[in-house]
Order: sequence, then C-alpha cells, then structure tokens
Amino acid sequence: MSGKANILIVDDEIGPRESLKMVLKPYYNIYMADKGALAVKIIEQTPIDLVTLDLKMPGYPGTKVLEKVKQHDPDIEAIIITGYGSLDTALDGLRLDAFDYISKPFDVNHMLDLVRRGLARRNAKLKLKQIKTDFMANVSHELRTPLTAVVGFVSLLLDQFLGPLSNSQLKVLRKVYKNAEELLELIDNLLCLTSLNSGDLSVVEEEFDIEEMIHKNVQQYEKVLEKKGVNLSLQLPTNETRILSDPSKVTLIFQNLLHNAIKFTLKGQITVKMKQSVNREITYLEIVDTGIGIPPEEIKTLFKPFRQLDSSSRRDFSGLGVGLTVARKLTDLIGGTLEIRSQPNNGTHVLLGIPSGLAACRESEVQATL
Repeated sequence: MSGKANILIVDDEIGPRESLKMVLKPYYNIYMADKGALAVKIIEQTPIDLVTLDLKMPGYPGTKVLEKVKQHDPDIEAIIITGYGSLDTALDGLRLDAFDYISKPFDVNHMLDLVRRGLARRNAKLKLKQIKTDFMANVSHELRTPLTAVVGFVSLLLDQFLGPLSNSQLKVLRKVYKNAEELLELIDNLLCLTSLNSGDLSVVEEEFDIEEMIHKNVQQYEKVLEKKGVNLSLQLPTNETRILSDPSKVTLIFQNLLHNAIKFTLKGQITVKMKQSVNREITYLEIVDTGIGIPPEEIKTLFKPFRQLDSSSRRDFSGLGVGLTVARKLTDLIGGTLEIRSQPNNGTHVLLGIPSGLAACRESEVQATL
C-alpha cells in the first residue's frame, strides 16, 4: 500500500468523473462513484481522505452524501464541483463544512491546488488530534499512579490498621477517600476514552458471572445510597448467569451507567434488572431511576465527550461528562446496544444489551450496516 492519499470522486456524469481521474491519478489513489449510495458505501469501507462531490445529482443528492461523509468522519475534506453553480449551492456545501467550491469546467491547476490544500488541512487536523490524544494519555497516566497510592493509604487509615482514629478523623478521611475515588474513576475513563479513540483497545473474551459483577459494583455505592436516602433494588435471575464477553469492558460500562443513575437521583428509587433473550445469546441489563431526567431531544448529545446538559438542574453536579461517552464506545466495541429513554423530572430508563461471544458481536455489526 502506497503512502498516497485516497480521493473519492462522486459525480453522476462520466465526463467530469473521468477528467478528474486523469488529473488526480498520477498523485493519489482514486475511487469513483456515480451514485450517492455507492459513495456512502465506499466511505464506510475505505479510509478516504478527500471527496470531490457534485451536489446536483438525481436520486441520492450530493448534500445527503456530504452529510453522511461528515457523520462518518468529520475530518474528511470535501470539494464541491458542480455545473449548476450558484450562491445557494455554494452555501449548501459550506454549511456542511465543505473545504471549498469550484464550478465546471474547472481549471486543472486550480483543482490540483484545491486538493493539495484540502489534504494539508486534513493532515493538520489529524496531527492536532494526535497531539491532544497523546497529551491526555500522558497526563492521565501521570495522575493515576500517585492517586492510586493516595487511595490505598487512605484505605489503610480508614481500616485503622495503623492505629485507632477519632470519629472526626474518620469523617475527614472518608471525605478524602470519596473524592480520591471519584477522581480515579474520572482518570480511568479519560485513559479508556483515549485508547478507544486511538484504536488501541481490543475485545478479550472470557466467561464470567455477570450477576457477581453487578453485586460487587452495587456494594461500592451502599454508603452513598444510604446517605442520599435512595433505595436500590435488584431484580436478577435466581440461577447463576454466566456470559462470554469482555468482563473488564462490561464492568466499566455498567459502572458508568450505574454511577450516572446514582449521581442524578436525589430521592426515590433505582432498580437494576437483568434478563436474557430466549436463545441466551443476549443479556439485557436495565437501570431505571427516579432522578432529574433528560429532555428526549438532548439524549444524543450526552454521548459526545465532555458534554453535559447546560441546565440549572445539572450544573450542580460535578464531572467532565465522559462516562456516557465511554459507555457508548465500549458498548459498540463489544457489539452491544445501548438505549436511553428519559423525561425531565420523570427519571431515566437505560437498556444495555450484551451479546455473548464474538460471533454475536459480528452478527450485530453486520445488521448495523444493513
């Protein structure tokens, strides 16, 4: 595979397609599509760096193709090429974050210059992203090591292995321990998010008892729930439930979802339910709370990193807003499903589907692409 950039030419007219191919092929790897649907398929299967696109195509319009391109990878650059040039056409492309606009017939040198500059902008974006990713990973790593030691030593003091403590001393140490644990959880999520974004995480299959995982995580929040006066009930099968998946990733997904439910439930009830599909290939975990809730139109935005709802009811809650992002990305990685239903002041209902085995994961991925 050469180091050439991959360029996709999308045009329903054969003349402009072939002309562009002749101009660009000496310098780049060229892919071509005469229909919008084919262009989207190529984008999903091939790492494209730049798209040249005719917006005025019959059937699947160019604007729709550009939307799909940006949804798939917002850093793919796009150059609008059309024989029906107008201000409205140019604005349509620019609104969708196209790099530039050129009319047919185009000047060859001008076209080559646009492509070169478009690719340079893409490379600059990717380099900046990598710098941010490396910085986040290094900082998180450096913070985690001393913080783990702090949590460990405070735990020893709380257990009074080093001598008896007064009630006031225990109260202060419990507060230190709680905040250190929250900070450690945040750093773990940042490290996981960095690894997910860089593609460094893989799925490691093991058989494990998912009920045991649920009980262990719920126990960690017993004191917090007691202090808040929130009741947490478990509705689990009576028999042992073992599944084949990645236990560390399933655990982190559940931790983040449970933490969110506890964090935003000030009173009332949290219920954790578990059931399996008839063929036992999918295990469903439900977390239902009576918390402050989320407007339905805002749910999708919560899966974006460092995003929290900007409303007075949620400004009082700490956190960077990465927990749900990590949960969503890890769920996708293991081939699962994650659905959130909610209403303001009426609580939130989270449904997590965990497939058992990589075969189930692959089936889920195939269905998602159809």
